[in-house]
Amino acid sequence: MDKTLINGQYGDSINASDRGLQYGDGLFETILVEFGCPCYLEEHLQRLQKGCEVLGFPPLNKDILEREIFQLIETNQCGVIKLLISRGVGKRGFLPPKNPNVTRLVSFSVTKATVKNPLLSLDLVLCHTQLSRQPLLAGLKHLNQLERVLARSEFGDTVSTEGLMLDVEGVVIEGTMSNIFIVSKGVLMTPTLENAGVRGIIRDYLIAQATQEGMDCREMELSVENVIDADEVFMTNSLMPIRAIKQLRIDDKAFIKEAGPYAHWALDNVLADIQHQVDQHAGKN
Repeated sequence: MDKTLINGQYGDSINASDRGLQYGDGLFETILVEFGCPCYLEEHLQRLQKGCEVLGFPPLNKDILEREIFQLIETNQCGVIKLLISRGVGKRGFLPPKNPNVTRLVSFSVTKATVKNPLLSLDLVLCHTQLSRQPLLAGLKHLNQLERVLARSEFGDTVSTEGLMLDVEGVVIEGTMSNIFIVSKGVLMTPTLENAGVRGIIRDYLIAQATQEGMDCREMELSVENVIDADEVFMTNSLMPIRAIKQLRIDDKAFIKEAGPYAHWALDNVLADIQHQVDQHAGKN
């Protein structure tokens, strides 16, 4: 059963006038927990702080958030932390309050499985629902997710398929719940996220790792044709953390893909980094 803290108190409901509920006026983070360690916690909090700055929220109190996160996690538990910040209760209308009293929601869902598994694969289907362009919000995980909800409904209740989302200009952006990487002629590529999309934690880690290792890694504008022609395609997020694409489906056409060395490189590096974080966490407790 999930455990939830709302403004530091155990509960299961928020005020009906909360702007997160009324307008989607807020942000969220989804954090992997491995053996009691919330992985990439600092990076998640940094992205959340960036979102607060963009939306004009008060600065995060990271100490309170970290304390509440660890309050919910028991020793050696695995699972998922969901962290949500809204602008709090306000009057009717879009005009935000000058001095908001933010709502802080932290929940923890226990899982039995860990991410230590061989490289798994997914089918990738091109979604008809497209992402709007909004540079102010690009990169953030905000509460306005209706485009992804509609896109996710296009391919039903399956855990073996992910949807590929374009923006309204037909440019490849991401999956419904993941970032995309492609490999072509030895070059690792991922879409720029200047106008739409979420700047994923694992995405940014892999870009930094590739740069450190001297790999040719580029953030660039990608087309559907680039994905079709790619030697490898793989998806990333904080929970998967890596999935190779075995088939790209566009309407009634299928393009077969194979897991290659870059997807294995990505998984090996992320799992090693997660294990390092788990070991460091264990050493502190």
